[in-house]
Amino acid sequence: MHSQKQQTPPTDIATRPSATSNAALQSSEPSLTPIGCGSLALRVIIHRERVSDRQPLVILNSVDFPMPPSEAFCERMWAGGYQVIFIERPGFGSSRGLPKDLTQDRHIKSGAAVTAEAAVLYQMLEQLELKNVVLLGMGSANPVCYRLSRLSPEISLSIFSNAMFNQDIWGVFRPRWFQSMLRQTVGSKAGLYFATYGVKHQLRKAPMSFYRGLLQKSPGDLRYFEDNKAAFLQASRLIRNIEASTFNYDLKMSLTPDHLLRDNFFDGANAVIMTGEETTELWQSQLEAEAGRLNLPVVYAPSGDLYAPYASPDMLLETMGERSRKRSRA
Repeated sequence: MHSQKQQTPPTDIATRPSATSNAALQSSEPSLTPIGCGSLALRVIIHRERVSDRQPLVILNSVDFPMPPSEAFCERMWAGGYQVIFIERPGFGSSRGLPKDLTQDRHIKSGAAVTAEAAVLYQMLEQLELKNVVLLGMGSANPVCYRLSRLSPEISLSIFSNAMFNQDIWGVFRPRWFQSMLRQTVGSKAGLYFATYGVKHQLRKAPMSFYRGLLQKSPGDLRYFEDNKAAFLQASRLIRNIEASTFNYDLKMSLTPDHLLRDNFFDGANAVIMTGEETTELWQSQLEAEAGRLNLPVVYAPSGDLYAPYASPDMLLETMGERSRKRSRA
């Protein structure tokens, strides 16, 4: 691979996987990258379009924002020596979903669904021929991220942003209707379909009000939202395309206990939890307890909550540099 100083045309699909750039995000027909010869295809967005010799920062989306970070964030990472590569997870908006049978409750509970998703994303990393990867999991993507980090030897650092792990902290979710919706979603099939219908209705009727309510407790998240309204509007459209079975899978994996998370699960891993100082005391105390149990360090971004890495890019760069230096010394 070679260094790239300027933007170049998209890579030839015959030789490398296709991808789109941030400038192409408003397209009504997003470009999808097929995985091998199968039917699965994911939306992949490579900042500056072609894989370069900068260290790849691979970002996997949470259910609430299936979009890449802003151009300004990506350029900040580029200046710091990292190239943002955003992979939209299977079933989230435009990416083709996992087989429906896999998202049934018995496969969610057994871990088969999330293991299958991790395998799909591992194949994508292989196709992109990425080396020395920093993996950033956003919110509900983290159950698949910590499995993917164990699968791929090319992931040199994993950053789990706003990760739930096995915390029991329903009280942190605001506004209260959103907390109620999440409880309904993981409580029953009827609750799932009622809640997803309600969310999609709000996103259709008043998407900007939906996000302002969701982000109300974090000034950093709200600033990021105000600076990137077009991306959030596009996210609202993508979320309306997510099937109820995908919502069910994603929220149950991130909001109910994950039996894989044994006390020694992260032993030997180069990984860190990132959260924001603008989170609640309840969230921080519960997260610190889980981090201690799992033997993972926690870093606090000065700004942001759900989108702490995007709201605090300098802290993200500092964290990546520090963890890389520790790994080199080890």
